[in-house]
This record gives sequence, structure tokens and C-alpha cells, in this order.
Amino acid sequence: MASAVTEEDNRKVQTAVLGGSQGHQPVFLPFEKEDAQRLRQLRGADAFSCGVLLGGCGQVLTLRACGDRKSHFAHRPPVRCRRTAVGESSADHLYIGEALGHWLRGQGQPNVAVAYVQQAHARSDSIEIRFGRKGRRRLLHVQMARRSFSQWKDDRRRLEAAPAKSPMIRTYGPESELSPYEVQAAGYALRFRCETRDGTREVSIGTQSPDHTVQWTTLARCRLNDLGLVTPSLEVAPDGAILRLKRAMGDGTSASQPRRQATGRDETRVRDQQPPPAASRSLEAAGPAHDQPADPRAQAARAALPPVVDDLLHRFTTAGLSLTLAGASVRQALEGSVGHELDFVTDSDVRRTRQILHGWGDDLRFQRDDAPDVVSLRKQWDGDIYTLRLNARPAPSRHRPPGSRRAEHEKAVEAYLRRRDFTIDAMALGLSHVTLTDPFDGLQDLERRVLRTPRAATAAIVNDLPLMLRVVRCAARLGFEPVPELRDAMSATARRVTEVPAEQVREELTALLLATRPGTGLRLLVDTGLAEHVLPELPALRFESAGHHRHKDIYEHTLTVLDQAIALETEGPDLTLRWAALLHDIGTPRTRRIGRNGQVTFHHHEVVGAKMARKRLRALACPEQLIADVVRLVELHLRFHGYLDEKWTDPAVRRYARDAGPLLDRLHKLIRADCTTRDRRKAHALARAYDSLEERIERLAVEDAREAARPDLNGHQIMEILGIRRGAEVGRAYEYLRNLRIEKGPMNFETAREALLEWRALRDR
Repeated sequence: MASAVTEEDNRKVQTAVLGGSQGHQPVFLPFEKEDAQRLRQLRGADAFSCGVLLGGCGQVLTLRACGDRKSHFAHRPPVRCRRTAVGESSADHLYIGEALGHWLRGQGQPNVAVAYVQQAHARSDSIEIRFGRKGRRRLLHVQMARRSFSQWKDDRRRLEAAPAKSPMIRTYGPESELSPYEVQAAGYALRFRCETRDGTREVSIGTQSPDHTVQWTTLARCRLNDLGLVTPSLEVAPDGAILRLKRAMGDGTSASQPRRQATGRDETRVRDQQPPPAASRSLEAAGPAHDQPADPRAQAARAALPPVVDDLLHRFTTAGLSLTLAGASVRQALEGSVGHELDFVTDSDVRRTRQILHGWGDDLRFQRDDAPDVVSLRKQWDGDIYTLRLNARPAPSRHRPPGSRRAEHEKAVEAYLRRRDFTIDAMALGLSHVTLTDPFDGLQDLERRVLRTPRAATAAIVNDLPLMLRVVRCAARLGFEPVPELRDAMSATARRVTEVPAEQVREELTALLLATRPGTGLRLLVDTGLAEHVLPELPALRFESAGHHRHKDIYEHTLTVLDQAIALETEGPDLTLRWAALLHDIGTPRTRRIGRNGQVTFHHHEVVGAKMARKRLRALACPEQLIADVVRLVELHLRFHGYLDEKWTDPAVRRYARDAGPLLDRLHKLIRADCTTRDRRKAHALARAYDSLEERIERLAVEDAREAARPDLNGHQIMEILGIRRGAEVGRAYEYLRNLRIEKGPMNFETAREALLEWRALRDR
């Protein structure tokens, strides 16, 4: 975008500023026509600027409230803007600065001055807010950009050297990396995030503890004192010298409130040097909860659980039974993102569990597993629907020795955890007395962001071959890396993946493609050799090119196209589009030819690739509609290049749109994603050409819809009413009636006859 163009700017610029080029009041435009119309009525169409504080050019932006396309702000030609960030988060620094300035004034602080430090043609690098009376000016600093540790230290040294008698308040923005030194030195860190709500970006502040959990709240619930910014998760230490995380609350505290243990530097160092207490690796502490305080991470995970868990726990504790959260639910709670599917282990048998849950849950189901029995149900709570699975113990034995139920429960929990795929999901959280059971060091693996099996990797895979595919899927979904032992075991056993049923392979590949980072999983699939047996067309794209036979790396190009296609999705993950992006070039190895001049060509690889895509998807037992759509997209993905080589006629454009049919929108996205050139000028030319093609398709569709409108009288009726024979006069009358129908809508015979006679009378004058 560095070069000037004369065409209308079609980038979806979603943020602007009010007040001219130097304005700092952000405006956010959701991609909805109705919201754009309201904003236009309130501000006018040209009240917005591509502000300098957004990294923009400072020129006026026009609000484009489109009909079928997404509304956005656009530059007026010629466009010479080098602004790089245009999405809904591109003005977050202005929203954060505006919210903090308003909050400080509400705290009674005078002389609030907000400054945005930025690099050329980029968004704010940091926000510096100075406030207070003369002689007691203070600084609230928000780091917005990612920085290395050395840069962070230099910046901190510069800011602390500024004249200020009170400590500087240092915080972090949504995209900045949090310095580990900051958390270690202070015991916590403050960070911001922005979420889209009601046509604006709402600012929240979070308190992050050393275990990476974050307690989010609003600025309205925070206060300012001499020590700094105090969130509900912080308290003043007894000596009154520092702020620290609140201590863990007693059992009487509601589970919905944050429960924390003080985490000062001395306590952190002692905890790191000493081995974890034995109670932290068992299900519950032997004594009362106040005798053995729970790990703060377990307390934070317990506080993050929804209220439906407390209600379920109350039912079991009232009956004198235990209930333990286990499996992936514990990992999610430790990460502060509890889902709507929760797994538990209880010392109750199925019959007793059924009695406890009678009348409480919906759709109660029972299923037999190896051990124990599993009870699943759905429960609606505060508008959310939760799926709860309870692993009950087998029916009680008549000869069970008294007092052994607790030991059996602990044994059942450990057996349940041992059956999990990965150690990060092999943890249990005691709910009555908050303790964390971690027999396989899953918490450490969670912090290292690695995948490891509770049992020996090779034995786990041999006994459960689909586990290899689940490793790939979880790597794509979570972004975790399998440990070397697990990766080696997958490579050594890769050929046995052919023993997994095709339907199961298809389900795992589908989950992989729909994950957050499918490229990560696909690389792992190829590197471990699994792809050779389940998707051999992908590693085949890594053919070498040596010497003068150079060409684009098709394998890397394919993964890039997939990432770019995902970025263009507007209504959630699109499996058809992702499959098409992955398979669009699989015909290149078979069609690769090297000419006499060393030029590499892949003529008709789209035709060959479509046949290969059909064969592969059928081998995976994919639905026929999915196969047909993906094959069609692969067939058509190169046709656009003919538009570049020669000027298409309107019939050619119509054939292009007709051949794509309902897949036209997906084809648009696939073709745009297929542009991976690093030449900015070439990429811009391709984008402009495809913009032109899209506009022609839309224009011709409107014209064709008008052409399809037939008049209310046919040719024979026109000749009979006017008393004329076949000829040009009939055509002119026909065209008049057709235009009249487009303008006024359908008419009955008498009205149309009168309109025709009136037209004839006017022509005869």
C-alpha cells in the first residue's frame, strides 16, 4: 500500500477518529449496514479522519454504508495511506487512553494529560498519562507494543528517571508481552483488554498473578491511592508500603469471588525452593482447610468455576458424598476459561447418583465404560446450558471394609486421570477443600505448553492408535508442542495409523482444520510421517527445486493460503473453504514440467487436482456435498487469471459467476487467499483486478435481474391491441411495458392496456 493509486479505497477500514487528522476520539464501525446508517445520521458521512494516532495519513474518510457488502470507512482517491492496522482493534490504544483519562478525572485527579508515543506509520507504542497537581505529578504508563527484555529495561529506566515523587504505575495493553520480571518483582501485573459491545470497544482491566491467571474487572470497580491503581484483586500490605494480591479467603467466602494467597517476592522464592506439600498431590488435605492452605492457582481455578458447580456440589455434600472436578475441565479452570462441558469424579454409585440428580438435571443418561459408570446430563443455569459428566464408582460390594470409601475414591480419581490422553488433562480439583491433585506433573507441562502422555508414549500409542491424530488436533487447537518422546513415538508408529477407521480419521482431520491453528497441526502431521498415510498429497508438495529450476515452495504456499483463507472468514470456521485451500494445488507434483529455458510450469494442475481431491475426500468418507463443493472450488480457482490475461466480455463474467453458483463467495475468498506474492505492487494489482471483477459480477447481477422482468402483455397481445404487425414497433412497445413494470410493479390486463394505448397516443402526436 506504499504506492499511490487512483481507484477508490476498498480496504475495510473499521476505525477512524473525530476532530480532524490530530483527533484522539476514536470511532468504531461494526460491519452492519444499520449501525453505519445510524452513525451517518449522527455524524454525517465525512466527519471522520484516518487519524495520525492510528498510524494513518490524516485524510478524510468517507463512511460507506454498502448494501450487500460490509460497511466500512474508505479513503478518497488518490490513496497514499500507509496505515497497516485497519481492523476493529486498531484504535484500542485510543479507547484505553480515553477510558483511563475519564477514570482518573472521576478519581478527582487534576491536570490529566494523555500522550500517545508511536512509531512512524504505526499505532501507539505506548500510552503515557500524567496527572496530579504541580510538584506531585504522577505517571500511568501503558505498554502497547511487544518489546524485548532489554528494550523493556531501557524504557523502564527512562521513565523512572523522569521527575516524579510518587511511584510510576506500569500496565500492559492487549497485544504487549508481559515482562516476567514485572510479575516477579511486584507479585502481580496489570493489563488491559478491549471487547466489542454495543457499537464500541469496552475496556477492562485485569490483575495477572505469577501463575498466569487473570482476574478481569471494570475500571469503575478500581480506585487510586498513593501506592498505585488498586483493583478488587489487590490489597495494601500490613506494613502499608506495597500493593499485593489478596490472601486466600476462608471456606465461608463465596466461590464466585476471587480467592488469592499473598504472593510477595519472599513467598515466591520460598515456594519455588521448597518441594510441594504432600497434600497438594493428594485429593484433599488431611486436616481442616485452614491448617493446610491451598495453592493460589487452585484457589483461582476454584473461583473461576460457574455457580452451577456450587449447586451440584451442595447436593453431593449434603448426602455425605465427595465430588471432584477432573480432566480437561481442570486445565480450563487453571487457564481461566472454563467451558460449558465439565467432568467430575464422585464416590457415589450410579444408583445413588441418579437419586441425587433426580429432578435437577435434564436429559439424564447412563453409559457403561470400562470403569466406572458414567452419568451425563444437561443443566440450564443463568441462560447457559452446561453438559455435566459424572464418573461414578461401581456398585458397592457387600464385603467392603468400613472406612474405605475415601481410599476408593482417591484410587478412582487416579485411575481416571491415568486414562487421560495428556498430563495437562490429568489433574483433579477438590471442591469442598480446595486442593489440586497432579500425579503426572500436568501443571508443569501446562506452564511449559507441551503435550505429554501420563504413560510411556510408545505404550500409550500402541494401545490407542487414534491418539496420534488427537496429538495433532490438540497441537492445532491449543498451540502446545508434543515432547520429543511423544513425537518420536508418533514417527515410529506412523504407519499403523492406517489401522484407524476412515471415519475416525476424517473426524480428527475435520477437527484439525476447524481448530484455531490448523497450520501448526498440519506441519506436525507432515513432520511425524502421519500425513504420508492419511493425507499423502500434502507432503508431496515438498518436492525439491535445485539450481536453475526454481519455483515457489508449494508446501509453504499452501499453508499460507490456508491461513489467509481463515483470515477472510466472516461467519465462523468454514470447513469447505479450508479443505479447498488445503487441496487447491495438490495437482502440481503430477503436472510439473521444466522447459528448455528452465521455466517450471504446472499446466492444468487445477483439473488434475480436482480429481485427486475427489479421490482423497472419498477415501476419508466425507459427505458427498462437501466433496462436490471442494472439487468445484479447486477446478475454478485458476480461472480468474484469464481475466488478467485478456479483457473478459460480459458473457464471460456471467459464465464465471454461473459456474461458481452458490460457491461464488467462497471462490472469491479462495482466490484472494491464493495471492501470496511478496511483491507489494503485484499483490496490489491482483487485488485491484479482483475488486474490478467482483464489481462487474454485482453490476451484471442487478442488470440481469432487471432484464428478467417480463412486461404484463406479450407480443401477440400488443399487436392485437395496437392493430399492428410484427416489426420494430412491437419491440418498442414491449420495451416500454417492461420498463413500466420495473418502475411501478405488476399491473392487471386493463391497466396495462390503457398504459399501452396512452403510450401510442403520445407517439402519434
